[in-house]
Amino acid sequence: MSGIKVRSATPSDVEDLAKLMAELGYPTTSDNMAARIERLSDREDYAIFVADEEGAVAGMIALSVIPTLYRDDLDGAITALVVSSNFRGKGIAGLLVAHGERWLYDSGARLATVKPSSRREDAHRLYERCGYQHTGLRFTKTLEGLGG
Repeated sequence: MSGIKVRSATPSDVEDLAKLMAELGYPTTSDNMAARIERLSDREDYAIFVADEEGAVAGMIALSVIPTLYRDDLDGAITALVVSSNFRGKGIAGLLVAHGERWLYDSGARLATVKPSSRREDAHRLYERCGYQHTGLRFTKTLEGLGG
């Protein structure tokens, strides 16, 4: 994988990150992405890394750590992972996962979880190749109707 380096995302990556989110199935504007990155930029419990191939953003991973009541260590999570369709098949996802796991570990996490959608079978295979085990289900609910 010569020519590919993983680095922290910067404000100049906003447009590329918005495009990657759209590829992941979450369309957004560059302005919205910039606001999200700004909101997360000073947090030590959240990180965004990009795979950079000679100046082109080929993919990204977002991660978080959180304390829990059921473990002494922090829990780590991959909250987003996507590789551009123009760069798939080069091992970039595995490179991003490995980099993300190192950040999680260095941040105090000793367990990493990821909750891909049930329809993302390619992601399931990737995570299994990276050593993740299928350990349960996830349930989601939109809370928009609870507003006051």
